[in-house]
Amino acid sequence: MIRMFKSKDFVEAIELKDFSTIQGIIQLTGMEATIKLTDVGTLQSVTLKRNDKVVVAVPGQYVYKNNTGTVAVCTYEYLAENYEEVTEQPEEETNQTEQTTEAP
Repeated sequence: MIRMFKSKDFVEAIELKDFSTIQGIIQLTGMEATIKLTDVGTLQSVTLKRNDKVVVAVPGQYVYKNNTGTVAVCTYEYLAENYEEVTEQPEEETNQTEQTTEAP
């Protein structure tokens, strides 16, 4: 899920969780990706490359792109401290929340 945050600038960020999040990161950044695995086959890191720019992310970190096109890696805490999150929940999640909060 792409999470959105705002300040004077804005960033779009995706948490590198597992293999399922890599495609979204590639789409967000427009960068080539190389995947590094541990000796037991779990995701160790993703290296993103475009021209001379190289960014390395490990699971649990966020890959973000700001409004000027800069791509970088950070923690959720960094995003929360520097930006106001403005992520909209998908309608399915909103409907589920509404259904569970209704009185019987």
